[in-house]
Amino acid sequence: MPVASPDGTVLRTVTDPSGHRTVITEIERPGFLDAPPKQTKRPAANKVAWYVPYTLVHPATVKGAPKHATWIDVSSSPVAYYGALHDIWEGGESFALLEHDVVCRPDVAKAFEECPEPWCAFGYSDICHPECMEAWANMLGCTRFRSELVQQVPDAVSSIPADGWDWHNVCDGLGRNLRAAGFTHHWHFPAVEHHHMGRHDTPGSA
Repeated sequence: MPVASPDGTVLRTVTDPSGHRTVITEIERPGFLDAPPKQTKRPAANKVAWYVPYTLVHPATVKGAPKHATWIDVSSSPVAYYGALHDIWEGGESFALLEHDVVCRPDVAKAFEECPEPWCAFGYSDICHPECMEAWANMLGCTRFRSELVQQVPDAVSSIPADGWDWHNVCDGLGRNLRAAGFTHHWHFPAVEHHHMGRHDTPGSA
C-alpha cells in the first residue's frame, strides 16, 4: 500500500518482473502546473536569451516569464543547476536567468536589453533593508550577463570547485570568479517579486 507523508509525498513500492522492488516517490503540489509553457517564439538575433531553471512550475513565474524563455528542468539533482549554468555559459551569448520562484515583468526584460552594464540584477522584494542588499550581490534569481563578460571569463563556471556545485552555493562561486576578473554587479529596481514557491525549503528557491 502507498504511504503518504504530511507534505504530500507518496511512497509507492513497485515490484519488477525479476522480483526486485523499487520505491517510487510521487510528490503532489497543489497549485503548481504539470509542465512549463511551450515557447511561442524564439528570441531575435543579438537579443538576450532567457532561461528558467526549475524544479516546480509556479503559475506566477509562468505568467511573468518572457514567452521565448527556455525552461530547464533541474529537479534531478542538487547539482543540476550547476550543469544548466555550465551549458549556458559555454554558449557565449548574452543571457538572463529567471529562477522558478521569481516573477519577471516587461520593464525587467526591457532594462536587461537596454542597460550597457555587463552584469545586471534586479533586487528581491523580500530583502529586508537596503543595507542588506550586498549580502545578495551574487544572486541569480533575476540576472543578466552580456556576451562580452561571458567571453572574457569563459571558465567562470567550469572553474567552480566541485564542492560549490550545489544549487545553494553555485551563485557565490560564479560571483567570486567574476569579481576576481574585475567585474561587479549592477542593481536595478523596482525589485522583483520573490515568492519562494510558497515555502523556503524547495531546491532552487533560495
